[in-house]
Amino acid sequence: MDLTTMRPDDAALLQQATRMVRDQTGLSVAFGGLRGARSIRVSAVSGAPLRRLTSIDVRPARGLGGLAWVSGQPAVVRDYGRAEGITHDFDAQILGEGIASLAVAPIVVDLQVRGLLYAGSRESGSLDSTMASLTRVASSVAQELRVRDLVDERVQLRMRKAVVDDPAPDLRGALLRIAAETRDPDTARALEELLGSADAAPSSEAELTRRQRDVLALVAYGLTNAQIGARLSLSEVTVKSYLRAIMSRLSVRTRGQAVIEARRLGLLRPSPLDPAS
Repeated sequence: MDLTTMRPDDAALLQQATRMVRDQTGLSVAFGGLRGARSIRVSAVSGAPLRRLTSIDVRPARGLGGLAWVSGQPAVVRDYGRAEGITHDFDAQILGEGIASLAVAPIVVDLQVRGLLYAGSRESGSLDSTMASLTRVASSVAQELRVRDLVDERVQLRMRKAVVDDPAPDLRGALLRIAAETRDPDTARALEELLGSADAAPSSEAELTRRQRDVLALVAYGLTNAQIGARLSLSEVTVKSYLRAIMSRLSVRTRGQAVIEARRLGLLRPSPLDPAS
């Protein structure tokens, strides 16, 4: 199974960020892209036709964005058409869209530039007053990407451990496939419950099975039931049944309360994103 199948759409996150930049700065245009193997191609645009700006494919040191990529720092030009110190690889796109002044902030995750977020005005002038908002939005995108990376890393580790610990992974996989393909909902539910309960049952009411902890750990990261199910090879119905069992065992009524109570009881490791961790 592809571990990132149900990862939230990073492109949608960037598109939302471009709209946020325009709302917060009042500028005409915002756009950005995420890093690929060798370049950062603009994929999200707000306030301009897509066909021009989405042809921008930034490489290190090329254009204003390329400078921000190399330095890891925001950059701005007041008069893009006459700006010195940058290559003008993308004049056709930027000037063709009528953008006169341009600012860019790198999206930095773990000291690596993962993307670029731009804000442009169709009037020449200083964009210094907008830089704080632009860099703040870029930082929020970086933080969200880091959260998603952490979730993927944790799921990968758990799945590797499950393969090592599972004495019959082939049989388990076959049963999971049967559960997914059967048209009989009762059979699917019974198989999923059986496979889900293959972990040792808790020895007391205040404990959780390993599978229940897996589910709750992903809840703590903010994943939906569908995303949790995809990552753990469970149906959404089964994830809901686990959550009902967890909340009943911990005597709470909501998912959030379950996470808090499990951590209080030492049944769930603190998230690396928690301030205290």
